Amino acid sequence: MRSFGMSEKGPVRDMNEDSFAAEMVGNCLCMAVADGVGGEACGEIASRIAVESVMKELKESLPFVKDREDLPSYLKTVYNKVNIRILHDCLEHRERMGMCTTLTAAILKGTELTVAHIGDTRGYLLHGNELIKLTEDHNQAGNLVRKGLLTEDDAKHHPGRNRLLMVLGENQYLNPDIYSYNISYGDLVFLCSDGLYSFMSNEQFKACAVERNNLEGICGKLINKALEGGSSDNITVMIGRAEPVAEL
Repeated sequence: MRSFGMSEKGPVRDMNEDSFAAEMVGNCLCMAVADGVGGEACGEIASRIAVESVMKELKESLPFVKDREDLPSYLKTVYNKVNIRILHDCLEHRERMGMCTTLTAAILKGTELTVAHIGDTRGYLLHGNELIKLTEDHNQAGNLVRKGLLTEDDAKHHPGRNRLLMVLGENQYLNPDIYSYNISYGDLVFLCSDGLYSFMSNEQFKACAVERNNLEGICGKLINKALEGGSSDNITVMIGRAEPVAEL
């Protein structure tokens, strides 16, 4: 399996508060993208801790999870461990108190995909010519979409899209969304921050991914399209391609 990620500070922000990583853990491709919450203290530190911590946890303990059915409870435990690490860092560095972040992580094993999600960093699947949104946004605009009071297109410009309802960095038990999908070989899995998906249509997104084997090229085209669309945020995208893996 292959992956590639790319991140861009964007034309307005002074720093990049997004973080991303990908690594093979056994025969599983693990990917993560986090978006430090803008306007809060040290968002870039929160996103970095989230990504580094979730990857560390996966490397240390994912090989011991033998059944796919155990992944949801396992990932909820992982997310809460990551959350505790962010909170501990706030206690050690009082100037970071209040820092928080989104986090979306994906585990891809052949055609088995599991996604864990908190916040408004999104997961997408490109299957054939169909772009499928895999996650639900944990913000006020997303809540209105789920209630049928707002369309997906209108949500991109609604002020409630910047008001997150769930983040890591909260002093409470977290209950991340966990999604399990059966996909096909050749499908592309995307994790991306709102600085990317909020500034293009689904058709523009798909047009950037015509060359399915060129993951680096797709990332570059997506970021350029977001910039052309007027993105004023940090922009991050990570892609994984579903391919056969040898059992270890």
